[in-house]
Amino acid sequence: MSFEPTIEKLKTSGLKRLCVHQAVVEARLLASGGVLISKVLSIVADCTSSMGEVFTAEARYSGRVNFKVAFVDTEGNNHCMNYNADFTDKLLCPSIHGGLRPNVSSIILDTDIVAVDEREIKLACVVETALDASVTEEHTALVDASDGIYLEKKDIEFSRLVIENYPSFALTETVALQNSTVLFSEARMITHKRIASFDSVILEGNILCDLILSDSEGMIFSQQHIFPFKEEFAAEGVRDESFVIAGANLSSHRVTVETDGEKFSVSIEFEATASIRAFATARQAVVVDCFSVSNELEMTKTQVAVTEHKLCGNITERVEGSVTLDVSMPIADSILAVTASKLHIANATATDGRIVYDGVVSSNIIYWAVEQNTKHSVAVELPFSIGVNNSLAREGDTVFARGIVSGMHTRIVRGSEIQIKADIEAEVIAMATVSSEAIAELRLGEERPLSTSAFSVHIGKAGENLWDIAKALGTTPESVMGQNPGVAMPLGGGERLLCYRQKR
Repeated sequence: MSFEPTIEKLKTSGLKRLCVHQAVVEARLLASGGVLISKVLSIVADCTSSMGEVFTAEARYSGRVNFKVAFVDTEGNNHCMNYNADFTDKLLCPSIHGGLRPNVSSIILDTDIVAVDEREIKLACVVETALDASVTEEHTALVDASDGIYLEKKDIEFSRLVIENYPSFALTETVALQNSTVLFSEARMITHKRIASFDSVILEGNILCDLILSDSEGMIFSQQHIFPFKEEFAAEGVRDESFVIAGANLSSHRVTVETDGEKFSVSIEFEATASIRAFATARQAVVVDCFSVSNELEMTKTQVAVTEHKLCGNITERVEGSVTLDVSMPIADSILAVTASKLHIANATATDGRIVYDGVVSSNIIYWAVEQNTKHSVAVELPFSIGVNNSLAREGDTVFARGIVSGMHTRIVRGSEIQIKADIEAEVIAMATVSSEAIAELRLGEERPLSTSAFSVHIGKAGENLWDIAKALGTTPESVMGQNPGVAMPLGGGERLLCYRQKR
């Protein structure tokens, strides 16, 4: 017979986290204009990062940490200092190569005061940077062979990358403001919906902006504003059934106070970058086993590992706890502002039907002490471990999660204890790696001597199917069924199956 096996290349794609790196970024902030620092009320640190050059096994990136420090001077006046600390670093991973389009994302894990005196504040923060990429792998698989070779095939379902894009966009919002001074602002962004449409991807979510203000009497207070956003991005090749992994991060925001002499308002300009990856589902029937009645077959098997994208969605929960003021601190009479609220998810895992993630909510509470007629602050850390049901989750799945604190609710208890309820929202990505065995190479071996017996008998084993029986008897599946009518598959065990080779 003419031996012509058909081999194809399967290109499978999947999102992978290639590596995570931590770095320390330091800053030195100097008070200006002869102002003397008396007490630090709050430290806010946000960071952004961008991809640089990509080499074999190495990716370089740069970033910026924006520090904002609110403090009270020796005369009781409120101030804020800003400082941008730029940094560069590199990520090492053997999976990185020149043709890859990796994406970096950075978060602040911790911020500490290294030293403080009347003139300057030295700060340090830990920045964690993750490198993600849509990785395409090529697998060789047998999909067909010559007549006379019987094939057992299996459908493999895999993801194929349609588009990967990182577009930028801007938003401008205006809010009314009473006569006050903006000490500083904080902003964070969360994506709620990712919609695949025809040649486009739509992202919907919220930008939350906190304005920390100081009135004419020197009192601090805060305002939170929520701005919904909806952006549509061109994405050629995307269809309604595409699986979209997408989100948006704030690159920067700027606050400008505007007034006509009587009314005040604040114009806030937001700059953001979207991260969009869309995958299409492809299927390919590959040969997992084969045999020939007339020849021995030599085959090489391989493992085809594919990424199964399961979830890109949101989880909303509430974390509760309390903080007790140190005995040396004045009793709290009223809460002025809550600043520097962050959600750090340290670990996210999956079990069958459930996703579990744990971490810490951190924040800073500025309060007023009536007896001393002074402002003070206390740091808050609320550890948590939360499990949510999800029917797609399975033990061993890979889960990524990041999020924001969308709301902080505080209540003073007995002056020395503050109860806290933090609303958190996390963007969660879950996926699994599924491996299937396939034949990568097939070679025709020596001729197989034909049996001279009149018939062969096979004693069935529990669970055997038609393919197993045909291969054991060295005949075709059609011949097995034709000569053994009424046999139920799979076998229960103990059945006698006959293959007649000579007929009269």
